Amino acid sequence: MGKFGVKERNLEGQMVVDFAKRMDMAVVNTYFQKRKEHRVTYKSGGRSTEVDYILCRRGSLKEISDCKVVVGESVARQHRMVVCRMTLMVCKRKIEIEKKTKW
Repeated sequence: MGKFGVKERNLEGQMVVDFAKRMDMAVVNTYFQKRKEHRVTYKSGGRSTEVDYILCRRGSLKEISDCKVVVGESVARQHRMVVCRMTLMVCKRKIEIEKKTKW
């Protein structure tokens, strides 16, 4: 968890954190300081919580520049879309292809 994570967790939230630790992953949503409306992913009946997360390998965390909830865009009625901005380094591999000659 990053330093901007939610401190209170239920059992399922703790299970996500434990899974991320076991798999050497990071919960990307918690590494960027955002206003509350850019962190809340579920709103219903006066309750608002952060239930949707993006996980990545800890080694790839330096490639991520932002993660937030898109306010106004709605995938479902209660859920909001989580987006992550990242820069991917693509390596070209030299592949040798056997050339066949048609006679």
